[in-house]
Amino acid sequence: ATTLGTMVVVNVGALLVLVLVLVGVAAAEVTPGPGVVTLYYSTSWAAPYVHYDDGGGWTTPPGVPMLASGNASYPNPPWFVLNVDANTLTFDFNDGHGTWDNNYGKNYAVTSPGLYTVENGKVSVVETFPAGCATDCNGHGTCNTNYVCICDAGWTGDFCTCGGSNPCGGHGACGSDGNCVCTVPYASCSGSSECSVDLSADPNNCGACGSQCVVKTGVASAVCANSACKLTCASGYTMCDNGTNCQKGDTCAISPLPGCDIFHDNQCQAEQTNTDDKYADHMWFTPRPGDADYGDSFQDYWRMTAYSHMEYNSAWTSANVQVIVNHMDSSVKFTYEFGGKQQNSPNITFTTSNHGPITVTVYGSDGAKLQIADINFVWDFPTISRTDGDFRNGQKGGIIDMFGWPHKEVEAECQYLAKMGWAGVKLMPAMEQVMSSQPYNNMLNPWYFAYQPVSYRLEGRMGTSAELRSLIYTCRKYGVRVYADAVFNQMVGSGNDANPNHRNSNGACTYWPNKNTSAEEMSPFYSQGFTYTYNQYTGKPPSQEFPAVPYGPLDFHCERALSSWTDPLQLNAGWLDGLVDLNTESPYVQQRIADYLTSLLSIGFSGIRVDAAKHVSPDDLVAIFSKLRVNMGGKLPADFIAWLEVLLGGEAAMLMCNENSGYNYGKYFENKLLAAGLSETEVYQIKIWNSGYPKEPDVDCKVISRERNAVQNDDHDQQMPGSTSRDMGEYGSILIKEKNVPKHRGFEEQLFSSPRGANDNDNDYPVRILLSSYYWYPTDSSNGVPDGLSDCSQCHITCSGCTDSTSYPYFKAQDSASCGYDSPSYTRTHRDKSVILAMRKWMHLSTTTSNSDLGLPNNCQAL
Repeated sequence: ATTLGTMVVVNVGALLVLVLVLVGVAAAEVTPGPGVVTLYYSTSWAAPYVHYDDGGGWTTPPGVPMLASGNASYPNPPWFVLNVDANTLTFDFNDGHGTWDNNYGKNYAVTSPGLYTVENGKVSVVETFPAGCATDCNGHGTCNTNYVCICDAGWTGDFCTCGGSNPCGGHGACGSDGNCVCTVPYASCSGSSECSVDLSADPNNCGACGSQCVVKTGVASAVCANSACKLTCASGYTMCDNGTNCQKGDTCAISPLPGCDIFHDNQCQAEQTNTDDKYADHMWFTPRPGDADYGDSFQDYWRMTAYSHMEYNSAWTSANVQVIVNHMDSSVKFTYEFGGKQQNSPNITFTTSNHGPITVTVYGSDGAKLQIADINFVWDFPTISRTDGDFRNGQKGGIIDMFGWPHKEVEAECQYLAKMGWAGVKLMPAMEQVMSSQPYNNMLNPWYFAYQPVSYRLEGRMGTSAELRSLIYTCRKYGVRVYADAVFNQMVGSGNDANPNHRNSNGACTYWPNKNTSAEEMSPFYSQGFTYTYNQYTGKPPSQEFPAVPYGPLDFHCERALSSWTDPLQLNAGWLDGLVDLNTESPYVQQRIADYLTSLLSIGFSGIRVDAAKHVSPDDLVAIFSKLRVNMGGKLPADFIAWLEVLLGGEAAMLMCNENSGYNYGKYFENKLLAAGLSETEVYQIKIWNSGYPKEPDVDCKVISRERNAVQNDDHDQQMPGSTSRDMGEYGSILIKEKNVPKHRGFEEQLFSSPRGANDNDNDYPVRILLSSYYWYPTDSSNGVPDGLSDCSQCHITCSGCTDSTSYPYFKAQDSASCGYDSPSYTRTHRDKSVILAMRKWMHLSTTTSNSDLGLPNNCQAL
């Protein structure tokens, strides 16, 4: 049961402030006390709702309407109130039209009755009360052990409020459910007796409970008559919203687009690729403190952005760092704090006597403050000096693609990987990425969300930056290198962002709320897709904006569907699967990507896989690697390798064979790298992942040395049902599709013993990758990750489609008792002894080593 109470909410997506009082409510006179949650919510919404679960299931969306607060401590506007009869409460807020404040998908929750405040998305306790029945059954009943009122004779209602000699205050009667039914215009409002409020004339409840008709800021006079409020606006204010609101200034805030309309801005015309300069002012969409969708982690990104650029000297004994700041007000001056020490200059030099992580904070003279990503240094992580085998200082070896493995689990496995002889591990993308508490295609947080970056902060789904640093240091201590999956062709899917206002323009007019991210302290991020509201401060629609990078509208290509795989313009500038496409021709974007890669190497990564590399033009990649080289002291690290995902398909002639095709990753790319100043040794460190292997390894026309190829059997993209990314035919096997372990094992052994296309097995294909992944579970339609974040129990919004067939529960990845080829979840193929021995023979490591020395249980056998 619910009634109006005292409540204020701060929407972390539209500046809401919430004060919550757990109060048992079913009668209007319910007040804070045992068995009651009272919520105070501050919002710019005209009529907010609370959607909640009091332990008996969720209300039907949008939930229960709130009333304007009559509490002088929380005046309306902007405060609204609701009392809920509950002893625990899980809840969200919305505007009744599809815009939600759901604590970024995590929901709000309180675990005892009491008075709470929620400001900027954070719940604070004002006062708590004992569990019990709201209003103590009004003194006319007894509260049983289930906190249900057993009413005395002659009294009815959920809280025994209807009865006596003059029921309902003489302005109503007890209804069939025992509660008062008031006679118009009387009502039972929060804090009042039953049916005691005259809605026709009460200035605090004019026409409806909580609807105030009072003089306040911007209102010169207010009169409640015949249940309607007549306002006169003060000087400097304008009457808006059909005479119900006085807004500051000469104009009213711009109304959202009507009906189901959405914006269709920034569409490419003809051969256009760049976003038009006119969109430069579609910036600063991040909400401000006090706005409903503001969160503390958004800091002051609404007016300022910053990031650090670092360049090492050639000996890697010092690093020059410059903090680059942009502020909406060009007159603002800045001070900088490095590791707790403030200075006026944005530049600082660190040496080997300094150790990371170093915190960096920027302060503006207008009070703005940003803490940006920590700085790490290459001289801090352990060195690797393996003397056994043919590792060639990281230029040869078997690398395990530990797809879906959390950082902590990889770290726990590293001591065994070193004994087995694996050269390194590749992680899932480690940067901050999009996440959600609402299913996508009936799946919660499918794996491909990991390839939708929000920022370059190393706070990914698989673990925090601290966990990542620990993983890398541990693995390097054992002699195992770590490689990053670098995603820099795109950011998130258009419409997959922190804006709480999205809808389809089709007949269904479906609304959906904001997404959150993998970071504990999420960054704001916005795109232009499926939006219909304006920035209330600039009057502009949203565009591509990722303040924590920072990227703005002009750092992206205009919107163009990628519909041709043979058109270089579309390959480079098209929005792959609707992902907002970075303008990698831009020198700023190139430098920002190079700085991101520098941060990866500085925390201890030894190299990178470049995701979607064929959608970044060869010339742009040359520029990025050149800038990375400058950052690293004028040379690539000696053990650095990169392998570029260039899916050839039917475009091999253009992409590899024909040097003069205008879009070529073969000799053209190689020659451009040399011309940019890279040495031949450095060029050989940048590999092309041969997507033709194993069926057609020569589809690239063998225009580059096989020593510049990386190869593998099955890869993570191929695991998707219906994937056509590669055709291995009868020459390879996708384990989780075919589920034929002997067949798959044979092809993984062949990868090391006699890979197709290799003429010199010792030197060709020096980088060979083995996928250690997981089965789709419980069915092939569940494309989540076994880390627990794809479990439907984590769903909070429109969860009906998230069922047992798509829910992926938590499974532990690391298992020191495994002999490889496990099911039903993680496969652990890297633990198969036959595959290990084939790899070790290729690497000139002993093949007669005991299981114990290989890090395997005694019962593991080569088959």
